[in-house]
Amino acid sequence: MRVIRRLLPWLLLLVTAVIILFFVLRRDTQAAYGTAVALCPGPDLYGYTCDGGTAFAYIDATTDTFLYSDDGVITLELPFPFTFYGTTYTELQASSNGNVQFGSGNAFFANSCMNEAPVVGMGDMVAPFWDDLDLTSYGYLEYDVVGEAPDRIFVLEWDDVPRFGDAEDRVTFALQLFEGSQDILFLYEDVTLLEGNNGGSATIGIQSEAQGLALQFGCNQPVVANASRIRFTEPEEANADVEGTETAVIQAAAPLYTKGDAAELLNQMNIQGPAALADMHTRWLNQSPPRTAVWQWLDLTGDGQDELILLRTGTVQNASLNDLMIFTQDESGTFSLLHYQPLTSREQLAPPGSRPELAAAGDLTQDGLTDVVVHDTVSGRSFVLTAGAGVVQLLPLPGSCAGSLGIMDVNEDGLAEVVRDGCVDGNGRTTTQWNGSTFTTLP
Repeated sequence: MRVIRRLLPWLLLLVTAVIILFFVLRRDTQAAYGTAVALCPGPDLYGYTCDGGTAFAYIDATTDTFLYSDDGVITLELPFPFTFYGTTYTELQASSNGNVQFGSGNAFFANSCMNEAPVVGMGDMVAPFWDDLDLTSYGYLEYDVVGEAPDRIFVLEWDDVPRFGDAEDRVTFALQLFEGSQDILFLYEDVTLLEGNNGGSATIGIQSEAQGLALQFGCNQPVVANASRIRFTEPEEANADVEGTETAVIQAAAPLYTKGDAAELLNQMNIQGPAALADMHTRWLNQSPPRTAVWQWLDLTGDGQDELILLRTGTVQNASLNDLMIFTQDESGTFSLLHYQPLTSREQLAPPGSRPELAAAGDLTQDGLTDVVVHDTVSGRSFVLTAGAGVVQLLPLPGSCAGSLGIMDVNEDGLAEVVRDGCVDGNGRTTTQWNGSTFTTLP
């Protein structure tokens, strides 16, 4: 008993030391991790932190992805496995709108903040400059790989890309992924915009929607400048309570997003009905630069309801404004956007200075549905607008013809042909017919 009484102070001291050590270690461990949703410099709950990254150089990427579209996404293979929020990926989905996603491909243009929660629908996302950008006619999304394994860097660059609606308001920035450290670097070459200056209309940060984690640098605030950098550092030891997912699930294709003039017209048509067309046309004629619109009502899909086919053209100096819209309506008369397509782009649906028009209509693809010939009076090129099987396409007609155009059954085989005059080939007249997969010229 006397021995126990003699050891009791030492036992109490040992227990006290263990308790103190437990709380000290627990405090140090907790200090390495922050809240699930955090602001820079972090850390967030996983352990990511961010800093200035000033020691890193801007690298110009040189390999074109050929993503020449508005609200577009392209899948790119990574040159090395990359771990993000505990999940390892071998490819990413790059959006025209200034972000990349791992395992999803949402091209949504309207940025949202991630300071309260990860943005729904954007999955595991890295956002150097998530804004409404447009690669249709200007700018490039390029990539490259520099260095040698195991220290390679994957570079993705949005090069001289305009914001939607203003071809002269452009940004240049890049993303770098590091093989050795698995770190993420944002680099800003030119973010001095007229609108949304220095990130004033962009979301900048990283997130994992599935795990409810995010680390945001800025949202709709001018927080970046030319030649600035932001580095997101993966923790040496990630929070064991946050586990990566075993597989990356590719989300379904994003819906067709309606914005700009298309969104405004759609809204007015659902308020006023077709009468809104004349009002909107007047507005487009009076804007700078002006646009002229022509439209036609046809049942392209065979559902018994006429679709609205709307073709708009800018001036010769502003042919990049040429576009095509198709609106459909349900049984209640509610309109929705079925298809939107610019008609002047680097994919050369029509060259700069083009003047497209709705030239003729008939069943040209032999599917029992009405098709429309879109003819460019400047280049002489023609395309057939078809909506068979619910898929809207512009199919090219061979050759170039500057004269009149008509649809008729020339060889009396019961099938419609497109007959064009003023053609480069065919002694001035060309007859074209659908062969089941393409349009070909008849002898």
